[in-house]
Amino acid sequence: MLPFEWLTYRNPYGYISKVRDVAQRLKIKPEWLMMVIWVESKHSSQAENKLSEAFGLIQCLPSTLRRLGYSLGQVRGKFGEWQLEHLVYPYLKPYIGKMNSAYDVYLAVFHPAALGKGDGYVIAYEREKAYQYNKVLDTVYGDRDGKLEVLDVKFFFKKSVQNAVKLHKKLPEYKDKIPFGYELSLY
Repeated sequence: MLPFEWLTYRNPYGYISKVRDVAQRLKIKPEWLMMVIWVESKHSSQAENKLSEAFGLIQCLPSTLRRLGYSLGQVRGKFGEWQLEHLVYPYLKPYIGKMNSAYDVYLAVFHPAALGKGDGYVIAYEREKAYQYNKVLDTVYGDRDGKLEVLDVKFFFKKSVQNAVKLHKKLPEYKDKIPFGYELSLY
């Protein structure tokens, strides 16, 4: 069972098979893609960040949507399978061969310039808009040093996924769907 496969009711039309297909073409584990989509959108194809206007499964910014040939109006209402094929795959395709862990896939989505960099690589400083949008990654999950670094992002990602699985194991609607002893692998 893939991480968060128990949530497929949100995208019922062949979503898991499309995740597997896209992951295979990206040469990554489907588990990694499921974890990244959980952290970005909780597997809701209509998730939207009102502050940054990021939208969809991997929270594409309007500029990213334009680069992929779409507008926000064109992707609103599209199901997860469509987004996996038309947004997720083309967005991640340039990073084939560079995504060797769930962390790498998340970095490719979150801030591709950080992919392959060391844990101390600075993504944004306190005075920058990117830091302000993601301040919690440094102030709650990171070392509170006024810099958003790769390690802060990795720690946030890991804790988000672990906490979600722990919570889901306690919820009556999911606990019977999660295999006993289920553990995540980020590598």
